[in-house]
Amino acid sequence: MDDRGADLTGGTRTVCDVVRTSLGPFGTSKLVLTEQGEVSTAGSARAILDGLDVEEPMVTVLADAATEFDDRYRDGTTTLLALAGALLEEAERLSETGVHPTVVGRGYRDACEVARASVEDHARPVSSVGTAAVARTILTGTRDPVTRETVSEYVAEAIEETDAGEPADGRSHTDGVAVRTRVGPPSETTLVRGVVLDYERITDASPDSVTGGVAVLSETVDAPSVAGETARSDRTASLSVDSFEQRRSIREYEREAFEDRVAAAVDAGCRFVATGMAVNDRVKRRLANGGVAAVQRVDDADLRRLALATGAAVCPSLEAVTPETLGEADVTTRRLAGRDVYVVESDAGDPVYTLLCRAPDPRSVDSFERSVEAALASTARAVREERVVPGGGAVETGAAADVREYARSVGRREQLAVEAFADALTVVPRTLAATAGMDGWEAVADLRAAHAAGRDAVGVDVLAGEPVDVLDGDAPVVDPAGLKRDVLGAATDLAVRCIRVDGRLPATEIDPDATDGTGSDQGATAEDAAGE
Repeated sequence: MDDRGADLTGGTRTVCDVVRTSLGPFGTSKLVLTEQGEVSTAGSARAILDGLDVEEPMVTVLADAATEFDDRYRDGTTTLLALAGALLEEAERLSETGVHPTVVGRGYRDACEVARASVEDHARPVSSVGTAAVARTILTGTRDPVTRETVSEYVAEAIEETDAGEPADGRSHTDGVAVRTRVGPPSETTLVRGVVLDYERITDASPDSVTGGVAVLSETVDAPSVAGETARSDRTASLSVDSFEQRRSIREYEREAFEDRVAAAVDAGCRFVATGMAVNDRVKRRLANGGVAAVQRVDDADLRRLALATGAAVCPSLEAVTPETLGEADVTTRRLAGRDVYVVESDAGDPVYTLLCRAPDPRSVDSFERSVEAALASTARAVREERVVPGGGAVETGAAADVREYARSVGRREQLAVEAFADALTVVPRTLAATAGMDGWEAVADLRAAHAAGRDAVGVDVLAGEPVDVLDGDAPVVDPAGLKRDVLGAATDLAVRCIRVDGRLPATEIDPDATDGTGSDQGATAEDAAGE
């Protein structure tokens, strides 16, 4: 990496440093100021990246990679960026001593494989610490120990009930658990077995509770119209209404047709309708009079979970409803967090839960919900793979020791890159210690001494403010082993991709006509050519 390469990656290192300090339960938040003058706080890597006004191309590459990782795993993004930033810093130091980026890249990839194997060597069965320990470790969105313990127990219960085996039909491992966060006292946080539909009922006359068939629809619920029926034909039809009697007859036909449609659905067993679109005003009361409760404009995710819980098949319209497409459930009205909502409970489909969380103020709603979703994803993965590793920087310290041991066997210049990779791994325990008010380098030295003595579970306990055995005690600190391996691989790939860039070519300055028959670009500047 030459001077130009260092300049290009300078912005990425800056972003990584900004995100790095948000790592852990005591990580700092950032104030994000929008162009409209609005101020918000961001306490996670994803929230910080979403608030950035990105113009630098390399920063865009970094943000896109981190966002893709977060979309896939929901957790580990902050560690990913912290490690990538440390690797870039070490790469720049090696470049200053004359080590070529290709050598650095080879060394990093070799070291990464050793580190990933070390993670597996340090893994334990999740049953040795309990599922709730994973959720408790990931829940950094609250510092209240009572709330953290309550939510972690809820997360563990929901995942253990809904995450049995590999999900089918392309579903996510957390499709069976939804998180709904609103402002309120944390003591009102609760776990509901079933689907909570927080939507206004279509009319006050709708039944408060029903038992029976559940119809899940994707289109508008409306009375059939003569125009609508003729519009489905391949031919063009026109209808001329010349008198009030004809108009009244058409309305009477549409009313009777819809009542027949409702009657057919009721006869099939339908008692509750949820549609992703609207329920027309002229048919709302007719549904209620037929004893059918309904909600409209339901999110696709809630429709999917409703079908999953009740065993219903999604139908386009009410006329397509048959006994075979209906699900079965008990639908009741409950007052939760000051709102009347429908709660759908069923044993006909897969177990589904809704976690209703309460955040103390509006600014913390998003960050707390994001933290709970990360806990759900990581806990689901730990249950699925049945392997966890000690947290608090313990596994990174152990991996760094194994990588240093491997470096002794490397007789090429790649040895320098392998050793640099080991040094970069210590950024995790060092940052955790610093955010907890400890001396970061002193904590790293204590961890290395403990691991050299065979105590591989010693990590930084940010609550105690000292290195301890993180698996000992009533609140073990653990992370999913698979997630740690993925973080190492993603951070290495991102760092290698960045250090192999040594120039920027503005595409707007390329003249497509200024090429010869060999395809060489005669329009490129001398500086750009030198960079290649």
